[in-house]
Amino acid sequence: MGSFKKGIQGGFSGKIGNVVGAHWRGIDYMRSLPRVSKGRAVTEEQLLHRVRFACAVNFAKPISFVFNAGYGKLAKQNLSGYNLAVRQIYKDAIVGEYPDFEVDPALVRISEGDLVRPRNPAMAAVSGQVLRLTWVDHTRLGIKADHSDRAIVVVYNPAKAEYQYDTQGAERLDEELLLELPDYFAGDEVHVYLGMVSKTGGNACNSLYLGTVTVDGSGTPAPEPDDEPEEEEIEP
Repeated sequence: MGSFKKGIQGGFSGKIGNVVGAHWRGIDYMRSLPRVSKGRAVTEEQLLHRVRFACAVNFAKPISFVFNAGYGKLAKQNLSGYNLAVRQIYKDAIVGEYPDFEVDPALVRISEGDLVRPRNPAMAAVSGQVLRLTWVDHTRLGIKADHSDRAIVVVYNPAKAEYQYDTQGAERLDEELLLELPDYFAGDEVHVYLGMVSKTGGNACNSLYLGTVTVDGSGTPAPEPDDEPEEEEIEP
């Protein structure tokens, strides 16, 4: 596949002969159609790749918005943050044997970058389907961190094949975030991730996998925290 700059006639989209033109993320592309291999069976390696790739896409697509934020600085003109996350999952987080591949949630990163990670992260299930996350803000001169960095939290519920997330609820300075989960999450075991993204969205930290916790459905929702601190798939 090749890219080209617009000439006097501009770019084109669609098919001309065996050439296909497309425009994506500000770039014009041309590529030839694949050769048709009549009577040639798909190889086991091709099948393996397709199943692994589909597994990575199925896991990542519901929270593409989060990945676009968490991988923002690393994204390139022809690769979105979501594309990079699919690549990371494909390479590092697929386990099992063909055709029974699955994603190991502990190996997934919701963000990547060179911001400093929050210190001493912890989580706890609070009554009323609330998840409480805490960390220590050790921002100081000489390190890549700022009090205004935004926390990114993702909760994955494999029993429901569903995610809950928050990208704007707390800053690094707050040292706490309360995430209210749906009633139907009560009693389910969920996987929890924590990352940090700069206020401008230009940088992030390598996310932390905090493990699993069972959602507490008893009682009433926890009170609001005090004011004082205590996103086209491209195959890899």
